[in-house]
Amino acid sequence: MPPCRPNALILLVLIAILGGTAVVGQAQKAVAPDTAFVQKAVRNAVQAYKETVGMQTHLYNGTEYVDDYKPYLEGHPFFGSNTFSAGSIYYDGAWHKPVFMLYDVLHDDVIITHNVSGNKMKLINAKIDTFRVQGHTFARFGNGHEALQPGMYDVLYSKQTKFLVRRSKNLQERATDRGMEGEYHVDDRRYICKDGTCQPVSSKRSVYAALRDKKKQLRKYAAREHLRFRKKREETILALVTYYDSLADEKEPGSDTP
Repeated sequence: MPPCRPNALILLVLIAILGGTAVVGQAQKAVAPDTAFVQKAVRNAVQAYKETVGMQTHLYNGTEYVDDYKPYLEGHPFFGSNTFSAGSIYYDGAWHKPVFMLYDVLHDDVIITHNVSGNKMKLINAKIDTFRVQGHTFARFGNGHEALQPGMYDVLYSKQTKFLVRRSKNLQERATDRGMEGEYHVDDRRYICKDGTCQPVSSKRSVYAALRDKKKQLRKYAAREHLRFRKKREETILALVTYYDSLADEKEPGSDTP
């Protein structure tokens, strides 16, 4: 069954409301109507209409997404899976859910399918504030944050300190004797943000530098927990940042007055 257009949906809602009112009017001759039930039904119908029309008005206003698929390329330009996944998005001043989407990290575009045509379309980046998909929360950063390029960042941790990842891929193509070849390579960039400043982190040394005021405690914690930066980079940074914040509320030894 094809999706209802806004005008058709309005008509259906009005028919439902007027039909219910007519039935109630006839029933008044025999039994007093349950006015509370009727009012609730009307409110529910109007709310459903507003949610549906709001979705169509605010969400489906992007531009067509052109898939630059080439048969010789290995991989895909999307975050995680290359199939549409259900999520939610705060777009153009309102939450929309569920929304099936793809996140093209090569071009930093959120892709959905148009509710009428079924074609892929990319949302307007400036209207995206936050979206959640595949268990990850992405939020817009970059305005006023040092070292951050404006765009969407995967928020892995956000308390007193933040751990953000700029998900990205780059495309490498080359001509060979066998023809064209190419592949997508993950090119994620990680940042630790504290005191209004964000610093890129790509090694254990850079993490300790970003959190230098607790460096000694963090080294001991990493050794005790057998954290392995090379094998589990993001998990290790997340553990260190979380532990760092847990130390912030602890009093330094000897700070209490006897």
